[in-house]
Amino acid sequence: MTRLMRTDLSTSDKVDLASTALVLQKNYGATTALREVFGVSRPTVYEAEKTAEAVLKRYFEGEITSTTQILVDDAQLKRAIVALRTLSPTAIRPIEDLLPILYPSVHTPSYGIIQQILVEAENNAAIFNKKSDLSQIHVGAVDEMFSQGDPVLAGVDLETGYLFLLSLEDSRGGDDWEETLVQGKNQGLSLEIVVKDAARGISDGVNRVFPNAEQRDDCFHAHYEMSKRRLVLERRAYGAISQEFEIQNKLKKAQQKGLDSLEKLETNLKTASRRCVHAIKIHDLFEQAMREAQEAMEFVDLQTGQIRTALEMRTAIEAAAEKMRAMNDEKCVKVGSYIFNRAPGLSLYMNDIAKQLNTLAEWHGTEIVQIASVVWRLVDDLREGRRQWFRSQNKKHLMGAYHHFLQLAGKQADTIFAVVDTILTKRFRASSAIEGFNAALRPHLYVHKGVSQGFLNLFQAYFNLRKRRWGPRKGTSAYECLTGNQIVDWLSLIGFPPSSTLH
Repeated sequence: MTRLMRTDLSTSDKVDLASTALVLQKNYGATTALREVFGVSRPTVYEAEKTAEAVLKRYFEGEITSTTQILVDDAQLKRAIVALRTLSPTAIRPIEDLLPILYPSVHTPSYGIIQQILVEAENNAAIFNKKSDLSQIHVGAVDEMFSQGDPVLAGVDLETGYLFLLSLEDSRGGDDWEETLVQGKNQGLSLEIVVKDAARGISDGVNRVFPNAEQRDDCFHAHYEMSKRRLVLERRAYGAISQEFEIQNKLKKAQQKGLDSLEKLETNLKTASRRCVHAIKIHDLFEQAMREAQEAMEFVDLQTGQIRTALEMRTAIEAAAEKMRAMNDEKCVKVGSYIFNRAPGLSLYMNDIAKQLNTLAEWHGTEIVQIASVVWRLVDDLREGRRQWFRSQNKKHLMGAYHHFLQLAGKQADTIFAVVDTILTKRFRASSAIEGFNAALRPHLYVHKGVSQGFLNLFQAYFNLRKRRWGPRKGTSAYECLTGNQIVDWLSLIGFPPSSTLH
């Protein structure tokens, strides 16, 4: 399993990938889903699947030198069924097939009994979800994805990662969002900031239920739309270069052999050269405008050290978008219009950030806060792999800025930077949390070929109660971060405790 061993996945994630790949090996779309969830290549998924199968065959077909016997009761079987349903994208039939492998010589329940157990778990999860107190949630990201054409509306607390909304609807208009948000409001949900995409239904629903909430546009979708178009233009430019090179070679061979097709090839070469120049020009113009838009969305100008105001940010974003709209390419114009229309919402977060940083500057001085902000952004860019073309330059910039910051701030450097870090960590301009949830749910949508509200209730409870393995909240559950109550066993909270009998 050399490919998998070369990845950055933890041991538990490698085990999850291998076992899930084996379970879903005959399901259409499973490989693609696993590739996206775990961030690995398709060959890595195939290799993990074959390795898992080989290990199981070696274990069950080989000579077992030592065994451990355990007693399995109804409670353990039920817990295993519910866990298999939620931890991995597993349908009921595979669960029925897996139980005899997990518990050899144990009489396992039929398809119908498994279904009854899962329905019980779904009902218990729905009750648990409705009892949750959402009054501490004030900043949320909302989004919608689709299950066999039906929209699934979701909302995540950006402070704790708590999934406060997950609803299967017939449509995604303002009425649907209003209804789902009212359910959350009845549990204490009080949104003051909402990060969203350009969907009209979301905006209408939020306006009706939380009319005073600030609706910020999600920068993730803005970056995604621009990057997607740039990639198309890049491929088109490389294709034009390859075509021109190919015709040049054909013309060279024709000249050497004295063929009659010289005139036609020369005409084709002129046409290919014009297309190549145009494709490269369009790509370069769009990429330049894209980089200007991306830079404009940042809170501090690295060149001047100035912290941008919301108006300055909006103006710069609109200027970059206008360059896209002026291009001789229909889809570039479309992306430019999208960015231009989103500029007000993309810059809203700066009102709050600038206010907090200016307050800090009143205590410690404007220059110190500006330099601390530059240091913070350079560290964040390097850590997240942004602006790779300036990586070496950014490292040198960071060293100089940090040295200057230490000289100015002195003994207060750590304290000031900690405050700046707290302010900027809570910029709330991107829906990363909701996109992460979408990635977790998407494999289940592929496997189940359409999910029910019952399953979504169960998945919502699991998502909130499970301990996270990575990220800033590693080792905690979203439920724990929201309520302060630690979770020992999430299955027990939805009515499936382990047996009280010791085996």
